[in-house]
Amino acid sequence: MIDRADRGLTPVLALTIIIGMVAVASIGIVLVGTGALTTSSDQLEDERVEQSFVNLGSELNTVAASSDDTRSVALGLADANGGVSLVESGHITVTASGLEDPIIDEPMRAIEYRDGETVVAYEGGGVFHGTGAQARLISAPQAEYRQDAFRLPITRLEGVESVSNDRVRLSKVQSDRPSRDIPSVAGRFVTITIESPYYAGWAAHYERQVGDQYVTVDHANQTVAVLLGQPDPDGSYDGAVTAVGDVLDNGGNPSVNGSISATGNVNITCEAPANCTGGEDVDLRPLDDDIAYLFETSAGDAQSIDGSTLENGTYYADELLRDDDLEIDLSEGDVTVLVDGNIGLDNTKIEVVDGAGTDHVARMYTTGDVAMGGGSGGVTVESDDPQRFQLYGTSEMKFAIGQGTFTGTIYAPRDEPAEGTNELVGEYLTNADCSPDADWADVCIGTGSVDFTGSIISGPMSIAQNAKLTYDPSLSTVEPTIAIPPEHLPPKLDHLTVVVHEVAVESE
Repeated sequence: MIDRADRGLTPVLALTIIIGMVAVASIGIVLVGTGALTTSSDQLEDERVEQSFVNLGSELNTVAASSDDTRSVALGLADANGGVSLVESGHITVTASGLEDPIIDEPMRAIEYRDGETVVAYEGGGVFHGTGAQARLISAPQAEYRQDAFRLPITRLEGVESVSNDRVRLSKVQSDRPSRDIPSVAGRFVTITIESPYYAGWAAHYERQVGDQYVTVDHANQTVAVLLGQPDPDGSYDGAVTAVGDVLDNGGNPSVNGSISATGNVNITCEAPANCTGGEDVDLRPLDDDIAYLFETSAGDAQSIDGSTLENGTYYADELLRDDDLEIDLSEGDVTVLVDGNIGLDNTKIEVVDGAGTDHVARMYTTGDVAMGGGSGGVTVESDDPQRFQLYGTSEMKFAIGQGTFTGTIYAPRDEPAEGTNELVGEYLTNADCSPDADWADVCIGTGSVDFTGSIISGPMSIAQNAKLTYDPSLSTVEPTIAIPPEHLPPKLDHLTVVVHEVAVESE
């Protein structure tokens, strides 16, 4: 039983509890409201800074593209919590296959606003929010790929590190066009590499421009690499021999039925009406980068070389040292062979069959050296058409054949003779050895009787004994080819424009 005194306390207690609950709820609402206001305030501040830098970027790009413009730009961030400074931020490099020096190798500076973990920056023509993998693109740089052409304007910022939060003065200093004096980039790979704390934003821009397949992001090194261009060798099979270096008779009675063009000396007489001349200008792009990319994109899906017959398709081997003949059947289509090492044929041969009446071709690409001989060693083509077999190598490839037959083409251009000797000759095929009188030769033909029909583009050459080189005029219409599958070809690039605009930045 509840007595009367207890009954009187019950309403009072209930009222007290209700008042307490309302007070606690009110405090929670105030706390939540305060947090929301703080978040909203931070967002507004970020948006204000971003808009300020978008306007700064637009003004900077306008001044950069001008001849002598000067502008005063209000940042409007005098009351902001963070500070604005000019910082050393990154690096940009542009390279092209076959060119020894970079087209541009330029450090980059950024105008950066920083408030704790909040960063907004202008770099190289673009505006970014955040750093590292969280960096996002606010305003895109003017770098643009369109219709086989790529234009890359780069803004070089000069000035002191301290920059006013309120107002800055931008003055055009000068412009330079590094791409003006380079050879054509058509047929070359071109790589743009950007190292930057805002790399994720750069990656997003280029992925939109050329597709993410050709943009490589290295998070550990905060780097973005963009690949453009489709490899197209710049040489042609318009003579028996094209050589960087000497082409010399190394003894015996060798003969050449076709022209020889060499940068060095030529002491072999060609059969009339062909010309064999030295001191020529031979400037052909090496295939090292092209072959490396071909292996990178195609080796993983290639078939292994099992058995003695290859049919339409792509094949891969770490090396190709045959002790039995290898048949390449062209009846169903092209055959591509990738050899990431040496190719050796000791008294064995590659036989190319069933290519007559078609445009099918066997192409073999190697990263190593080639040697063949032993009497029956070499390459034969059933139709005697040398365009059906095409051998491609890097600028370091050495080729030797002794006592054998070769029908086909060899394309391994270089800027200078290769170093060292043919790896296969000493340990595998001594009967193809040009030593000791011709260690200098990148190509050694004839330590016995050799019948070579086709065309050779390579380095210095020794021809000896009863070797016979015969050029087939039908090769003049054959184009050397890097057989990269279409799905792996980067965007085509015929024109490249790189412009560096220098702009001085100072506080007002």
